Amino acid sequence: MRTTVVSAAEERLVVDAVDKVFLLEPNKHPLVTLLTQVGKVYDGKAWKGSGMLKAATGNPEFKWFEDFYGGRYAKANATYTDAGATLTVAGAGSSSAYIFTVGDMIMNARTGERMTVLTIAGATTITVTRSVGTTAAAAGLVGDGLYIIGNVNAENATARNVNTTRSTAESNYTQIFRTSIAVSGTEKESLLYGPKDLPYLRAKKGTEHALDIERAFWFSEKNASTITRNTGGILEFIESSSSYIQNQGGVLTAPDFNTFLREGFTYGDNEKVLFSGGIVLQAINEFARGQIQMKPLAKSYGMQISEYVTPFGRINIIHNPLFVEDFAGYAFLLDMSCFRYRYMNNRDTKLMTNVQAPSTDGEVDEYLTECGLERKQAAKCALLKGVTA
Repeated sequence: MRTTVVSAAEERLVVDAVDKVFLLEPNKHPLVTLLTQVGKVYDGKAWKGSGMLKAATGNPEFKWFEDFYGGRYAKANATYTDAGATLTVAGAGSSSAYIFTVGDMIMNARTGERMTVLTIAGATTITVTRSVGTTAAAAGLVGDGLYIIGNVNAENATARNVNTTRSTAESNYTQIFRTSIAVSGTEKESLLYGPKDLPYLRAKKGTEHALDIERAFWFSEKNASTITRNTGGILEFIESSSSYIQNQGGVLTAPDFNTFLREGFTYGDNEKVLFSGGIVLQAINEFARGQIQMKPLAKSYGMQISEYVTPFGRINIIHNPLFVEDFAGYAFLLDMSCFRYRYMNNRDTKLMTNVQAPSTDGEVDEYLTECGLERKQAAKCALLKGVTA
């Protein structure tokens, strides 16, 4: 008796297969999507317009300039007595005294004493007039906060001394991303269950190409050699700067998350995006039940966006499917005005077809992108890591 075992062994049994190939690889790249699609309009057929967070560059090293307001806060770095008029300060860079200007009115937050700056004696030393007001002079301790609360000037005085910050030039590199596709001439024309191999591979490799860029934008480090260039990513940007970093090292509670938000919203916009791993998102779901809502345009860009309104500001929460395993306990609070997708002139993502050698009996296609991440003003962003279930 013939059975299907025999037919299968003869490879004559027709396979009953769904006319689709299911992919397990996550196909979402939320950061790249937001940087390249925000500002475009979908007319029902295609996206039109240009991305607000996207710009061309004519140099593989693209630059920008950063500046900041003058400092307003330092700390006493040595005790000073009731009669003392010289203060040693720290906490505002290596030359903390230079945030002060002659005539500044400062306040010791602990004692309430107001003082007037007389001279800038050195990089970390100022002289002051004590007890300017009704609050008596009191001994200062190491760590006392010293706030600049204004300045005082005499009638008919000359202009104040000039005290200004310097802008700094920052840069990043474009990186060349390439993803190849190849099928033989016979395979290209074969009848297959599901789609033909070439269009299927173009779709699959297109997603993988975008995922490579997404991963680089998060985890790469800025580097250039005589042969290659790496664009610097967000993790390096935050960890090597003045951004707030909270290493939870355990379960995330509501008070812990509030601390993170309080620090993360110190600078920048009052609406930010939280790119979150699954463990962090799970914790937020537990203590923010009923407070998280879907945004009206939540699926405009093919991803789910939830809104969480807090006293510190609005958070648009996006689950990043790339934050798994060691990064499932990570969450990045980003001010999106700090970032832009920069691409080399005429080298934004393109599918180049038939790039095979002339004698090849088949077709080779290739996705090619030369792009990099512009990243500025790190203090507007924050990192939460080390969250466990």
